[in-house]
Amino acid sequence: MGSNVMAVRGFKIGSTLRKAIINTGWLFALRILRIGWALFVGVWMARYLGPASFGTLCYAIAFVVLFSPITRLGLHSIVVRDIVREPARRDELLGTTFFLRLIGGIVSFAVVMGVVSIMHPSDTEIRVLVGIIAFGWLFLCFETIDIWFESQVQSKYTVYAKSAALILVNVIRIILIVSGASLASFVIVSALEIMLAAIGLTIVYHMKGLHFRHWRINWSRGRELLGQSWPMILSAAMAIVYLKIDQVMLGKMLGKEAVGIYSTAVRISEVWYFVPVAITASILPALVNSKKLGTNVYESRLQQLYDFLVWIALVIAVVLTFCANPLIRFLFGDVYAGAGVILAIHIWAGIFVFMREALGKWLITEGFMKFFLISNGLGAVVNVVMNLYLIPAYGGVGAAVATVVSYAMAGYISCFTYPKTRLAGRMMSLALIVPLRSALKIAGSVRNSDGAGWGR
Repeated sequence: MGSNVMAVRGFKIGSTLRKAIINTGWLFALRILRIGWALFVGVWMARYLGPASFGTLCYAIAFVVLFSPITRLGLHSIVVRDIVREPARRDELLGTTFFLRLIGGIVSFAVVMGVVSIMHPSDTEIRVLVGIIAFGWLFLCFETIDIWFESQVQSKYTVYAKSAALILVNVIRIILIVSGASLASFVIVSALEIMLAAIGLTIVYHMKGLHFRHWRINWSRGRELLGQSWPMILSAAMAIVYLKIDQVMLGKMLGKEAVGIYSTAVRISEVWYFVPVAITASILPALVNSKKLGTNVYESRLQQLYDFLVWIALVIAVVLTFCANPLIRFLFGDVYAGAGVILAIHIWAGIFVFMREALGKWLITEGFMKFFLISNGLGAVVNVVMNLYLIPAYGGVGAAVATVVSYAMAGYISCFTYPKTRLAGRMMSLALIVPLRSALKIAGSVRNSDGAGWGR
């Protein structure tokens, strides 16, 4: 009986989760180690720099990230698909993608420098810092190598390369902290991380017996790829806006110290976001295969996935809501105490982030790709409008409220605006009341048990 509590028509979330952990195994563990290591060094760096300098660093990074869709060009999933379909054209696809991303990176760099010069005409420091980080992002074109390994289900090699870069960069950050380095040094290291990752990807690519000299550029294929990717570029741009615009608007309206305090809360809140990514990525094949068993089984499994993710997000949100203030003071010090209430609010956005991961896999399975643009666009509009009104009045707390509402719009409410996704909206509505449903189920079991007892 107990083994069936978490089962829906033969689907056990426990067994699926165990399989997910086994399948992702060391990748999952390595990701946790990377996040833990980065969080440790990040906390130390925030304490060392203080809210103003740390906020300047976070502002500069967020500013550059806003323009990253121009660099990536939404090509990743499309090229992975094409390599799987046409393995013989690997070098043509990789060479063309690399060139397109390099051009995109150059255009992105020019746009970033133009916009930051308009927004901060008299702030030489922020223009220089943004320029350093934007230059480092030119090397994102080397992530084209990641496309090849993903198409061959060999992503562990890119994890090796990026993990090595992250470890080395954080060792350098510790050295900088101990030696009393300036803010500019930490900004240079942030750009260096992308360059080191590019070097690592190049090394593992050559270790597999592959070489750049075989890559070719096909102009007609490039136009074809861009013709297919423009919806993904727009979708990614909208997603970046509702994910990062809060820090940029805080910095512009209230100054860099406000960004520093806000960013500490965001770091703790977002550190959990890898959990639904790992779970949904591993469960996706089983979810897709369940369609063969019928609509009822398929929808039951999807509902259970939403329920499971919401349970995890709720536990995290409740715990951190009560622990936010002491946790912030313990990790970052009293100078960041204002981040406590921000964290207590921002952490609730995680519920919609967790559900959004399951929704994303369902959209891909069903082929509703256009909805990404619709939902991300709504989330971006809500975030910008709410920040314009809430940040001047409530500062970082207002930005946190805007984040929660915009994430809810992008990952949940928007489902009711598109007829084909209303089923997902209803499922998520049920997931949001999963504690109540569980309580009613337990109460019903107890009542039935008591009734049986009286009957005996």
